[in-house]
Amino acid sequence: MERKPFESMSLEELWRLHTVVNDILAARLVAKKEELERRLELLNREHKSSN
Repeated sequence: MERKPFESMSLEELWRLHTVVNDILAARLVAKKEELERRLELLNREHKSSN
């Protein structure tokens, strides 16, 4: 995607950019959630084994 000032972008280009950014952020959020869930499961296992 070509880089240019937002002011010079058409509505269609802005919407396409919005969609791309939204998809990237959604993927990052899913990856982070999965990482945190794995870490939480590890902590839960460690806690159960220490009791």
